[in-house]
Amino acid sequence: MGPDFITNLKEMISGFDTEYVNILIYGVDTINWITITDIKKITLYRVLQEFLINMKKHSEASLVVLSFKIYENNLYVEYTDNGIGVAIEKLNSKNGLHNVENRILAIKGTITFDSKSSKGFKSSIIFPI
Repeated sequence: MGPDFITNLKEMISGFDTEYVNILIYGVDTINWITITDIKKITLYRVLQEFLINMKKHSEASLVVLSFKIYENNLYVEYTDNGIGVAIEKLNSKNGLHNVENRILAIKGTITFDSKSSKGFKSSIIFPI
């Protein structure tokens, strides 16, 4: 990842921005990515990639919002889409999201999922920088 992390991240995200799906990104350029370890950057990249793949395959979303901010030496990342959502019981059994959770736990972070059928999908990620 190295110094090209932010370019690579934006390119990956833009690959999911289509005429049917609009992706808004807030705060990504305010983060000093050099101070964040490669393992944490790679983890975040893979987690966001998984969310976007799930969005493309399953959610029927037309809008995705990604928000990044630093607060008290933690990076906060919010993912929200306006798709069809999924029942929480089904969320926990999804392999990709289980892997996402394990990745975030491995970097001493926390992740929460919030979804209701027809109300979209939201996830909050917090990890120390």
